[in-house]
Amino acid sequence: MEFLDTKLRVQHPCPFCDVSVAYPDARMAVWCSGRNELLTITAPRADQLDDIVKAAVKVIGVHEVMRDGRTALTAIDSCTCWEYRSVTARANEFDCWLIPPTRFHGGWEMHRVLSTDRTAVRKLVQALKEMGSVEVVSTRTLDNFEALNCVLTGPMPLLDGFTEKQIRALVSAYENGLLDVPAKAEMDEVAESEGLSRSTYGEHLRKATLQMVRNCYPVLKLYDRNKLGDEPK
Repeated sequence: MEFLDTKLRVQHPCPFCDVSVAYPDARMAVWCSGRNELLTITAPRADQLDDIVKAAVKVIGVHEVMRDGRTALTAIDSCTCWEYRSVTARANEFDCWLIPPTRFHGGWEMHRVLSTDRTAVRKLVQALKEMGSVEVVSTRTLDNFEALNCVLTGPMPLLDGFTEKQIRALVSAYENGLLDVPAKAEMDEVAESEGLSRSTYGEHLRKATLQMVRNCYPVLKLYDRNKLGDEPK
């Protein structure tokens, strides 16, 4: 079976597009778990980030989780797919799947659509034109394994279950070279820079690592070729 992988640009009235229109050089991406959403905001310059986040708080209703440099991670305590991003409803109507995240730039939202039916995709595009402007960016065919891969990795809830302290521990460990081989820093040094004891920082880092592996485990298991029998044990 072949799958059709189509990339679309859509512009229609919604709070996400409104923020993107107001700040066309900013890049945003949203992931939905079905209960809540994560929205990343990347500003062209660090000094512009605060204004964009404030606009997202006011227009979309996000709350800030953390920021680093030009990028902020924000969250929405509910699913807005059906309320704002009605592209989701139309895709389901025509048996098309949207592969997360939905991206926003220059006042447009970008979608990756997966389907087994070219006619369904054409009908989806026509329906979206009734909502606003639509552009087909690209179309290609995928085999079964490629389609399975993008479906499994696309909606992966990578940040589910993390605390802010655990996320900060991972970020600081990466930025300071603690995770490099060989390590470019000592854990004592990184912990001190974060204002924590070695034991407390180490606990946050271990729990964060465990949570990341736990979130990625289904995909890791898929690629465990020894277990799949593709390679000799």
